[in-house]
Amino acid sequence: MFTVERQWLIVWLFVWVGVMGLVVYSQWNRKLPSVGFPLCYLFNLSINHWFGAMIYSFPWYYPQSAYLLSVGCSPENTISGFQVSVLGVIGFGFGSVFLAPWLLRSFKPPWLREMPKQPNLKLPKTYILLGLLFYFVIGPILSKIPSVAALTGSGFSLLSVGLCLACWKAWCMADNKAFLSWLLISCCIPFLSMVNAGFISFGVAAVLIVLIFVFTFYRPRWQVLIIGLLVMFLGLSVLVTYFRDRDIIRAQVWGGQSTESRIEQVWKTMTNFEFFNVYKQQHLEVIDGRLNMNIGVGMAINHISEGMAKFADGETLGQAVIAVVPRILWPNKPVSAGSGDLVSRYTGLETPPGTSIGVGNVLEFYLNFGTLGVVFGFILFGTVLRVFDITAGQKLLSGNWVGFASWFLPGLGLMNPAGSLAEVVSSVSASAVLVYLINRFYLNKQKRL
Repeated sequence: MFTVERQWLIVWLFVWVGVMGLVVYSQWNRKLPSVGFPLCYLFNLSINHWFGAMIYSFPWYYPQSAYLLSVGCSPENTISGFQVSVLGVIGFGFGSVFLAPWLLRSFKPPWLREMPKQPNLKLPKTYILLGLLFYFVIGPILSKIPSVAALTGSGFSLLSVGLCLACWKAWCMADNKAFLSWLLISCCIPFLSMVNAGFISFGVAAVLIVLIFVFTFYRPRWQVLIIGLLVMFLGLSVLVTYFRDRDIIRAQVWGGQSTESRIEQVWKTMTNFEFFNVYKQQHLEVIDGRLNMNIGVGMAINHISEGMAKFADGETLGQAVIAVVPRILWPNKPVSAGSGDLVSRYTGLETPPGTSIGVGNVLEFYLNFGTLGVVFGFILFGTVLRVFDITAGQKLLSGNWVGFASWFLPGLGLMNPAGSLAEVVSSVSASAVLVYLINRFYLNKQKRL
């Protein structure tokens, strides 16, 4: 890589961090409530874009794996894709920090008017139990039924909702022992997802939601910054350790081995822990292969500019609108979960039959309308997400925990920067329906008992 290109890459990396800093400052501003949605989304986006670009700023790194080279991993694709991603992040920051608060101040929507009320202190444990019930019992049984699968998927997110409320309750009651206990329980979710499903990504996403939610109200702030840096380093270390033994863990889980055997294997992996090393080629290639969605964006830029594909002109946005309709009402709905063949169509990357690669928000906005599509798409996305964030925060502070869950759970559906917009819309819709059913029927029934 040319030195000039690396220098510009470093500049873009700092611009990204600067936008995140602005978002953090906005969330810590006491004038507007927050539950951490904008930062949580940006952190998830950073996992899939920033870290993949970061490794190419190291003069000693260049991909050597035959697999990485075959899927287009290169400095050129990474840099061109990351530049577009940074423009999207700038748009997201504008929508989140400036546009959303201005719109709410101008229109004063009625759902923000809250009178203080006494919260239901049993609600956190109720949501936690329901989340575990969906994950271990309801999900495996009903996951094959059309539309019900989407509800059961959102059901697991109830665990995050309950844990967030449990941490908030303990903090407000100055119960430090309970507060730390709930945080430790939250940090165990990735290991639960490894033992039960062989995946770590779902668990990591769930614990990030809780940690970033806690960071919005935890004091002192300097401790939050130090803990955040430690969590980032430990997260990268867990990642490289997990991928070292991933095939062995999945062989245990998917092979139907006993729970004891699975726990033993996960324990063996964690006790043979590897700390992330920026000079270790194997560790950097794990990031390049798993956390670098800039590659797809860069390949799409080249593919479209060379005339190998045309912009979709909103085709996938129409599919996202259709995704709102439940499949149980429209059995032949032409939209399904996943990203389909979007990545292969717009990057030229050949994938095995039946394989679907996540398109990601950056690539999907780009393949529809180019760079301007990314900028304006993320402005809209940041605005909508911040509206959910402020509203959920207002409900939480007023003691309306049911109202908090009614906005927080659907908002979690937006935390999918690696998926398609159809998946995002489907998840938000399913979460809204699920939390309505739970609050309307189950919780009302509990009150009458």
